[in-house]
Amino acid sequence: MGDLLFNFAEWLRGTFLVDLSLWISETALSTWIVTHFWTIPIMQVLHILAIAGSFAAVLMIAARIYGIAGHASLAETGHRYTRVLWWSLAALVITGLGMIAGEPVRELINPIFWIKMALVIIGTLVAVWFAASLRRQYHTGEVVQGSVKLTATFLVVLWCLIIAGGRWIAYAPV
Repeated sequence: MGDLLFNFAEWLRGTFLVDLSLWISETALSTWIVTHFWTIPIMQVLHILAIAGSFAAVLMIAARIYGIAGHASLAETGHRYTRVLWWSLAALVITGLGMIAGEPVRELINPIFWIKMALVIIGTLVAVWFAASLRRQYHTGEVVQGSVKLTATFLVVLWCLIIAGGRWIAYAPV
C-alpha cells in the first residue's frame, strides 16, 4: 500500500496541481488565512462538526432501517436526514475550500486527500440516491429488504473510511 501511495504522490507532483497549489498559496485569500493563525483551526473545527452532521444523518437512516431508532416511516426518516446531509455537505465544501486555500500544497499534492475526495463523491451520490429511493418505496409499516440493509451498512462503512481518510491527510508525507 505504501508503494502505491508513494507512486500516486509522485504522479501528483508531475501534474498541474503543483503549479495550481503554488498559485493558490500566493493569492490574497491564502495569505490572509495564513497570517491570521486562528482561521485554520476554526475551519477545522467547523469541518469536523459538518462531518459529524453528515455521518449522523447517514447513521440515523441506517439505525432506522435496522429498527434501532426512530418511529417514523423510512420515507420520513430519509427526507428528514437528507436535509441534514445537504447542509452538512455545504458546510464541508465551504470549510474544505478554506482549508485548501490556507494550505494548498499540503492538500492538493496529498494522495490521501484525493482518495478522500473520491470517497466523499461516491458517499454523497449513494446517500442521496439511497434516501430518495427510501422516500419512493417506503411509507408505512414496511418490511425492509436485505439489499436496503446492505446499502445502509455500506454507507456507514464508507463514511467511516471518509472520516479516517480526513484524519490520515495530516500524516501522509507530501
